[in-house]
Amino acid sequence: MKMRYRATLAIMIVAVLLVLSACGATNNSTQIASTQGATAASEGGKTVTIGIVNSPVTLNQINDQGDSASTTIQHLINDSLLDVDDQLKFTPKLADSIDTTDHQNYTVHLNKDAKWSDGQPFTTKDVEFTLLTALNPQVETTLRLFFIEGLDDTGKLKEGQNKITGLTIVDDHTFKIKTKAPIDPDIFNESFASKIYFLPEHILKDVAPDQLATNEYFQKPEVTIGPFKFAKFLKDQYFQVVKNDQYYRSVPKLDQIFVKVLPATNLVAQLQTGEIQMNSLPVGLIPITEYDKVKSLPDINLTSSQTTEPVEIFFNTETIWNPKVRQAIAYALNRQQIVTQLLKGQAELIDGSIPSSNQYAATDIPKYTYDPAKAQALLQEAGWDANQTIRFLVPVGNKVREQAADILEQNLEAVGIKVDIQKFDFPTLMQKTDSKDYDITIFTRDYYVDPSRYFNMFESDNANNIVGYRNPKLDQLLKDGRAESDPAKRKMIYHQVQEILHEDVPSLGVYSEKRLQAVSKKVKVGQPMNIGMFNHVNEWDSQ
Repeated sequence: MKMRYRATLAIMIVAVLLVLSACGATNNSTQIASTQGATAASEGGKTVTIGIVNSPVTLNQINDQGDSASTTIQHLINDSLLDVDDQLKFTPKLADSIDTTDHQNYTVHLNKDAKWSDGQPFTTKDVEFTLLTALNPQVETTLRLFFIEGLDDTGKLKEGQNKITGLTIVDDHTFKIKTKAPIDPDIFNESFASKIYFLPEHILKDVAPDQLATNEYFQKPEVTIGPFKFAKFLKDQYFQVVKNDQYYRSVPKLDQIFVKVLPATNLVAQLQTGEIQMNSLPVGLIPITEYDKVKSLPDINLTSSQTTEPVEIFFNTETIWNPKVRQAIAYALNRQQIVTQLLKGQAELIDGSIPSSNQYAATDIPKYTYDPAKAQALLQEAGWDANQTIRFLVPVGNKVREQAADILEQNLEAVGIKVDIQKFDFPTLMQKTDSKDYDITIFTRDYYVDPSRYFNMFESDNANNIVGYRNPKLDQLLKDGRAESDPAKRKMIYHQVQEILHEDVPSLGVYSEKRLQAVSKKVKVGQPMNIGMFNHVNEWDSQ
């Protein structure tokens, strides 16, 4: 009798284990990542898990491919020379200070305590190695340093050139950069000092430039110079970092951080369950429609950002070449409906690339109004073929933006423009826009301190000119704007730039939203921020 009972019990236990095993096998990759993250967290001390909706596409410091998820990761494991805080002020990081007297010659003084995560000192050798590597014509990079003396108009060295004339190494902790012409310090600080993440010369010095992108280092960057170190990366699941005990500033209080990739629809649910402790901006956006629900969560603190990053429509001016058609599209769109109804008024309507919070925004230029009759008149005047279909490319991941695109499609159909909406993940969308394989697209711009960074993409010979727009007058104004150091004169120049772009409409702002910033009350220090979120991540703390 006892033996039969034990046998029955054993069978029941095995059956339960098999059921549990089967359930585990059906879990999706996000659930697996959650389990792995929870296990690691229980073993690793203080942990914060951040939710994002798009997986990083690269871990390459010098070629982020324009991917915001990838730059989010870089902020954790690498420092730049300067950071930008939430007040749009530049603060020291790897550089103690940057000096200039003529706005053309910049002297950078490095922090003498800075060192790589393997304990090796960070010096000007690493600076020189990074620049010579990234600017080699055989190396792909997202750095755009065309303003530095000795580089061509695309910001690259000429073939066979192994020296940057605008770079002078003074000593191990001091170097100088000379620009082709005087530029505003904000351009230098934003495009150079706070943009570049450095490569360890002692790790990569023997790698041939044409083999750099496929080097194992960029799959597992185990030597970096940020507050945290690379631990593990499972694409589409999570990225794990652990504290860098060699960090030259105060060693992080957290033992590790997980950046977890999950569907946008799961962000709020996992905030509620505690599986994530905060969302991330801009790649972990909580729809404004979820405001009341998140606000009611007892363990979550919720705030809203100022309006900064604009959602913008971009036209392929090589296929939609007539400005009157682009103007007609601007009049056809009921953008106010998106702001009022979809975003519950938690956004501003803008026409251009610059939100009103930027000091260079030309807020006095009249906006395009919602006027379907005027749109139809302009289409008729332009000879628009009503049988033509335009391809409207939309990135997935941001549900509000996807819903906004659906509204815009309906607006265009209402005035007689046929639309084919095609949705892609962001890397695929960028590949298509880079090759001009689209008619209209929509995505969110970053926020910039310096106005030139909004408008460089409209310059005729700029490598990032995905719209194919060319205007010699605008080209000259952009060159003048970069060279002008007087703030009042610069403002006048960029006002003219915005007037031209408003008339020609190579792009059209749709809205700039206030973003929801949610963080668990268990996190004592640290929160989502539009700008400067990870500036002091070494000071983050949790229960």
